[in-house]
Amino acid sequence: MTYRERILAALRGEAVDCVPWVPRLDLWYKANYYRGSLPDEWAELPLPAILRDLGAGRHEVIPDFLAVESPDEVADQSLGLHHVRNQPFRLRFRRTKRVVEREGDTYRVAYRTPVGTVTTVLRYTPQMRRDGVTLLHVSQRAVKSLDDYEVIAFLFEDLEVEPGGRYDGFRREVGDDGVAVAFANVAASPAHHLLKELVPYDQFYFNQHDHPQLIADTGARMEGYFWQVIEACAASSAEVVLFGANYDLMLTPPPLFEELIAPFLKQATDRLHEAGKLVATHTDGENEGLLDLYVQCGIDLADSVCPAPMTRLPLAEYRRVFGSHPAIWGGVCSASVLTDSFTDEEFEAHIDEAIRGAGDLRGMIYSIADTTPPDASMQRIREIGERLARLGPVT
Repeated sequence: MTYRERILAALRGEAVDCVPWVPRLDLWYKANYYRGSLPDEWAELPLPAILRDLGAGRHEVIPDFLAVESPDEVADQSLGLHHVRNQPFRLRFRRTKRVVEREGDTYRVAYRTPVGTVTTVLRYTPQMRRDGVTLLHVSQRAVKSLDDYEVIAFLFEDLEVEPGGRYDGFRREVGDDGVAVAFANVAASPAHHLLKELVPYDQFYFNQHDHPQLIADTGARMEGYFWQVIEACAASSAEVVLFGANYDLMLTPPPLFEELIAPFLKQATDRLHEAGKLVATHTDGENEGLLDLYVQCGIDLADSVCPAPMTRLPLAEYRRVFGSHPAIWGGVCSASVLTDSFTDEEFEAHIDEAIRGAGDLRGMIYSIADTTPPDASMQRIREIGERLARLGPVT
């Protein structure tokens, strides 16, 4: 089987010739390339060649957020909007004017609309570059007062989603070395988008408590954008679509998830299933209390599952709730590949637990969650691949 075939079979809970090993190395590669610290044997190699040398598949779920066509498009990260290669659509504003001022590592952005202006501030520091980060830090979010919700509603109604984009070229590039997952949206519902991207967390919760109708009305006006994105993904050549990311027991507690995220995520998943797509969502946080809700939403893949000891839940608990559906992409915590965090004995014990906790291994795609840190031991990463290869076929 090719890695593409192997990953898709695992996502469907089908038999595979061996357990997929698809470590996310994009940030590791960018960081070490920037620092000039790639291992000597890989110093002149691009990342896909390094993965082939490791016997690993390409992890193409989370995009390079800096892979934009126009420099100012990076600024739209402050609205939770992206212009990346694995989107099967392009975004543009019809009447909104985006004004970007850059000073050193700081971007100051104004979105001027007929109903008012919102401003944001982003930063991209040398340390972020050294760590391979491509998602800028938003130090000033768009919503600062209740009046700004009207501007946000206009902005999202003003967005035009043009199907197409650069996705098909990206998919051809990935080929059989992995699955080119289509990137839909960073949030799984309009209210989640407000919480995750647009409103300071504490302010969102105060506003939701004091002005629930304002939140509901703003979210309703944002839905048109969401459905345009979903339909563009449904019409695309993608086999798997990523919709929503970054849930956590503290930031998206089960009651909020059930009320403001799950209903829309379920609707989106149902529509994408109608179009023959598999649906992934990025579950990289503390997932205690959320597992049953993921199942209820009908997702096919919980991406970036980081188990104990970095979070509270062991992999076995995910498998107890999920079975082989939704599939799991992850299962190895990132600290385990750092020699100053895990001793050799602790590393071996963690990999033993990662394999034992997965039970029959159906629906498992092993990776380092959330991502491989820049100072990771490549020896340990090779060892994980070798351990998994010795497990043989999953029948």
